[in-house]
Amino acid sequence: MKHKIFFVITLCIPFIFLEVVFRVLPVCYPPYILTTDEKNPVARFQENTNYLYSNGWNFNIISRKRTNNWGFANDQDYIRSDSSPLMVIIGDSFVEAHQVANEESMHGILAKEAKPFGRVYSLGLSGAQLSQYLIFAEHAKDELSPNSMVFIIIGNDFDESLIKYKSSPRLHYFEEKNDKYVLTLIDYNCSVLKKILRKSAFVRYLMLNLHIKENIKQLLMKFKHNPMQFVGNVPSVVSCQRLENSKKAVDEFFHQLPVKSGLGTKDILFVIDGLRPSLYSEEGLMDSKESYCNQIRTYFIRRARQLGYELVDMQPVFIEKNRHDGSTFEFPYDGHWNQLGHKLVASEIAKSQLYKSTFTPLNTLIKKDEDTRKIKSGSLQAQKTL
Repeated sequence: MKHKIFFVITLCIPFIFLEVVFRVLPVCYPPYILTTDEKNPVARFQENTNYLYSNGWNFNIISRKRTNNWGFANDQDYIRSDSSPLMVIIGDSFVEAHQVANEESMHGILAKEAKPFGRVYSLGLSGAQLSQYLIFAEHAKDELSPNSMVFIIIGNDFDESLIKYKSSPRLHYFEEKNDKYVLTLIDYNCSVLKKILRKSAFVRYLMLNLHIKENIKQLLMKFKHNPMQFVGNVPSVVSCQRLENSKKAVDEFFHQLPVKSGLGTKDILFVIDGLRPSLYSEEGLMDSKESYCNQIRTYFIRRARQLGYELVDMQPVFIEKNRHDGSTFEFPYDGHWNQLGHKLVASEIAKSQLYKSTFTPLNTLIKKDEDTRKIKSGSLQAQKTL
């Protein structure tokens, strides 16, 4: 019996040592995603939580983040009773923006700029796509009554909106029923085992920093001699059926958007990502011309403009900046926008007609009021001098 105990202890020593070491290192430790079901249909993180995000075996990305009172990565708490102009930015991990500090994200930058005149809030979560954006839009409409909305559109937002291609828990998907698309939620509840394992820094390092699960999948694909080429962080080639279904997802999104958002076409802006990293060279752009990502983004842009929506295509913006000084807009080992990427996106949103119409009228009123106060103050001072 003593030998068995000694054997078990000996076996555990390396793991105990690793756990101690990784508790000292900046291992990724994001907040939990809360239970998502019929009673709690909007996926979000634990509220009011400060957390550390890191990525890579050598922690090449480190950021300190906060979730607010709504459970989204944002330094602002969302206030329902505030009547000042409000723009809501909706998206996936690019809006969640784990990789950069909240104030360096596109919505953090815009919130600071708009602060004297109004508010910029964000609703973003990893894995979200067009179908989930409708849920976020409806939630914002019901709880906050925003003046405008901005949707950040990424290469995997299209086919992954369909339940036949993706069905990760916590999100809503388009499901075809009786020749119609309905939004279907896949319930999510963090298991007790997962909560226990997440307490281990070593386990988090394997799963969240090394992404061991995803890497094993990639190795299996190579083992099967089926290496997959990617453009815009999605497979470059898909079946004709998948492309056509992606177009149907786009059409359904635009069909449901007016009701879900409660806004007209003039109150909504779309920002669509460029074909990174293909856009960094003319050869890459030529090779990506027939890719799935380029075909579906082109379709989305055309449909949005046909319906009268304002749209910002980041591709020419990124190309111009890259050709000028060689800048790149993602991290070396992470396809999400880096600080410069977020800054450029924020700049393009600030130039949009939507941003100006959301905040400029109030700016003008405030300036006039300030000028009036200055004039009155000057008059009073002149009277006192006399």
